[in-house]
Amino acid sequence: MKESFGSAIRAYLIDDPALVPQSELPCLCVCPISTNIGVADTQRDLYTHTIDIILIINAKQELKKYKEEIVGTQFMTEIMEKRDTTTGVLQANTILYVLRANLRLGSNWEIGNISDIDYVTRTRGAGAEQFMTKEATCRLTVTEFSDRT
Repeated sequence: MKESFGSAIRAYLIDDPALVPQSELPCLCVCPISTNIGVADTQRDLYTHTIDIILIINAKQELKKYKEEIVGTQFMTEIMEKRDTTTGVLQANTILYVLRANLRLGSNWEIGNISDIDYVTRTRGAGAEQFMTKEATCRLTVTEFSDRT
């Protein structure tokens, strides 16, 4: 992700930060949600990790940037899932493209499913430090085969 987005994203974080400073926005968070462990065969286990990729922007910075639009929607959808308007192919500078282009993560790791992309507005911080964010969350599963030896 860092190679694809570089300085367009200010911070790359592990987990969903409860108190992300405004100076760190926009940021991209990789949030482990759950792990399901199953039996693949007589010698291997199958680990299925559910992970959220969350893009967080300061809603105020996008306010009134585009007419007749919910705050930050265009920026969020372009970074998350923009497609070519004539061919319908994902643009290379999108999170969804990066995930799809890297389905094989190693000899025993792969991205199994990209299920949903949700867009929400959220209040972060408290008191005088409170501010609104616009967030896009992409949920995916990563599978891993592990030997039991």
